[in-house]
Amino acid sequence: MGLDRRAFLGLVAGGAVGTMFTPIPWKLLDDASIWTQNWSWIPRVPKGQIDYVATTSKLCPAGEGLKIMRVAGNPVSAAGNPDHPLSRGGVSALARSEVYMLYSPARVKSPMKKSGKGFTPITWEQALIEMTDKLGAAKGAVACVSGDGTGTVNELLSAFVGKLGSAGYFMMPSEATTAAKGMALMGGKGQAGYDFENAQTVLVLGADVFETWGTSTRNRKAFAATRPVGEKPKSDYIYVGPTRNNTAAVCDQWIPASATDLGVVALGIAWHLLAAGATSNAPGFDTFKAVVNGGFSPADVKRATGIAPETLAGVAKALASSKAPLVVTGSPCGQGLGAAPFIAGMALNILLGRINKPGGVYALPELATVVPGAMTREAMLAGDLPAFLKGVADGKTPAPKALLVYDANPAYGLPETATMAKALDKIPYKVSFSSFLDETATMCDLVLPNSLTLERYDDLATPYGSGFCVYSLTVPYQKPVHDTRTTGDVILTLARKMSVELKFDNFLQVLKEKVATLAKASGGFVAKDVMPWQVAAGKPAPALAGGDLWKALSAGYAWTMVGQVAQTNLGFAPEALAKAVKAAKAPEKGAVLVPYAQLRTGTPTTGIPCQDLTMVPDTELLKETTLVRCNSATAKALGVKKGATVTLRAGDASCEAKVHIFESVMTGVVSAPLGFGHTAFDIFSKGKGANYLSLMAVVEEPGTGLSTWTAADVKIA
Repeated sequence: MGLDRRAFLGLVAGGAVGTMFTPIPWKLLDDASIWTQNWSWIPRVPKGQIDYVATTSKLCPAGEGLKIMRVAGNPVSAAGNPDHPLSRGGVSALARSEVYMLYSPARVKSPMKKSGKGFTPITWEQALIEMTDKLGAAKGAVACVSGDGTGTVNELLSAFVGKLGSAGYFMMPSEATTAAKGMALMGGKGQAGYDFENAQTVLVLGADVFETWGTSTRNRKAFAATRPVGEKPKSDYIYVGPTRNNTAAVCDQWIPASATDLGVVALGIAWHLLAAGATSNAPGFDTFKAVVNGGFSPADVKRATGIAPETLAGVAKALASSKAPLVVTGSPCGQGLGAAPFIAGMALNILLGRINKPGGVYALPELATVVPGAMTREAMLAGDLPAFLKGVADGKTPAPKALLVYDANPAYGLPETATMAKALDKIPYKVSFSSFLDETATMCDLVLPNSLTLERYDDLATPYGSGFCVYSLTVPYQKPVHDTRTTGDVILTLARKMSVELKFDNFLQVLKEKVATLAKASGGFVAKDVMPWQVAAGKPAPALAGGDLWKALSAGYAWTMVGQVAQTNLGFAPEALAKAVKAAKAPEKGAVLVPYAQLRTGTPTTGIPCQDLTMVPDTELLKETTLVRCNSATAKALGVKKGATVTLRAGDASCEAKVHIFESVMTGVVSAPLGFGHTAFDIFSKGKGANYLSLMAVVEEPGTGLSTWTAADVKIA
């Protein structure tokens, strides 16, 4: 069988995840970057002295540290920083794009004002004058949507909106928003953090931990460290989910299960642990035990999921006999998971005694806020954006008078995209602080471009999934390529014009005070010779060296702390769990659509990075059409053949696709790639394939009230 260059690059960059743990793919990516130098809008590599500087990726959700190669002071390429605990030398396909995206043709080059169906360039002063007037008139009904889950800029935005009269502050839905809801329902405090480095047996329920879930680059490094080539593995990984994705491909065992059945599987494993004598003093244990014994016996679980009793009994035995078991729950596509599956997975960790233990789940404390009036991260994550926008679209929730959108693209990156766009249309005044002309930006009245990572000061604090508190900086190593500004500075300037007191004169001052508070934190240290997972395992934490912490962070090092929040009230939340899990069931008609995401196709806020498009295989995107995956049994039942063009329908929405026969998808499931179907950005993103999120219906989870969407009943013809 032939393999063209594009398919080959796709294979080495992401299709075969086992190769991610060797340096081979990154040499091939170097070759790919050389091939892309022919694009006319990329500046020629200058001649001069070569040096390396360090920063942090803000384009990639994994938050890895980067080493930037410069020639004559100009950034030319990005690689992983071996001194950063979230990268350890590794790098994702998206993080490698930090330099190239500086010159993306999709970048917004200056402030723009809506004019008819297009935009007219305006000055920053004109934009600020207009916003002062419009936001002043909208006082009492100003909302904000942020897609940056780790930045201190959220403190400025939430304080600013709050003092104008907030109509709601919302984070784009993610694994972090689901976990925050689950922890709150369980009576827990802090952010769930997963110690992969010290875990011995890891059960992964749904989460694509080596691709798009949490600190994926760090997760891959932790996996590789316990499974050196040619030696006996020191860890075991079991994956439960609807497809043999990039995580399942390298695990020791794949157990096919619907995305809607992850909670059922977890409670089925709990049944075996309870039968073997597992117990707990955590609140709600007796009721939890009654719920499990009353509806999640081996026969019950087999009837609901098709999984044989001996399979889950084997998983339970492996976890119970392990010195350091760990259970991780997440969505197969990185969003839309209900709180109940998260609670069910956490219940297993409680039964196994793995809370705040090495190799288990740490409850990580939130870093202190420094902006007066700012919301805590916990409060920010409590908002349910899909429910809010759906209410606005249906007329059940009053539309805010003004909306600020920061590093987010809700018109593209949410389920029921037509409904979400309808809601955005109802908001009279909208401002996007986007670096790129994305789908949401095209709907806004003003677009005020944020400078990119290498052009601005910014920060990253403890991304979801990290097993330890971590904080690192981005440093401007290049003057802005275009007429862009740091959004934090724009908000502070606007606040002064509107007489809103936010304490600081510029965003750099905010970050310096943030770092000053870290220097006083007990137990914190700079990760250099000692890493946080080593401290978690018992190695003494080094003292925070005297001197300037800011200097160490500016040099690319990370502040870290192995902290934990005592969980005196963390319980099983059995009532909410019982209602949600028992109500969850797979669609009965048509096929079950389960989306999957990959970093090589970017994020809703980046589009598809141009050089990463060369790594997309023809089994995922063929010319301008995306391919959906199903196994041969499913294809036969649906009456479709390999390569056939089909239409997927759910409600009033439809998407076209071609069929790719792929046996690593469970029967009855159709797996569809996300990251395609853009109607904005540039020629590398626009018009390529379909956005399958449009087929996903938002459903309120019984017992928790959280909006969910991980699978959809679709008709295929």
